[in-house]
Amino acid sequence: MTHTPTEPDLSELGPLAAVIADTVHTVPVRLGVPGGEEDLVHALTLAVAVYVGRHVLPEEAAELLNPPAPAERAWRVMTQWRNGSWRTYGGPHGNREDAQEDYDGSVRQSPDRSFRLVRATTTHAVEAEHIAPPLS
Repeated sequence: MTHTPTEPDLSELGPLAAVIADTVHTVPVRLGVPGGEEDLVHALTLAVAVYVGRHVLPEEAAELLNPPAPAERAWRVMTQWRNGSWRTYGGPHGNREDAQEDYDGSVRQSPDRSFRLVRATTTHAVEAEHIAPPLS
């Protein structure tokens, strides 16, 4: 008995293939020049990313582009304990430059210890909202 492999159904990829074909036909490629394909690669990457953002990702992903509150960032210096765990070494810093200075000083002061500089980013997502009527 001969097994004939079935062809995968690629019809769902038709719109994406059209985006790629359009990009390939409209972006010039400089043949014979080192890096001559870079413009095409960049254009294809952007076109596919836009397509995925509009047609593949769930609607909730769009919320990440316009969060209800700006992300909060803090930098911390951490050190590794003997048991292998990492713990905060000092307080949080509101900007990277101060944290880098603290990190560099910690490494200089205790070169026999392991340190790392960590950025913590907190984002917010609205789960429910009530907007009160304007006060009169």
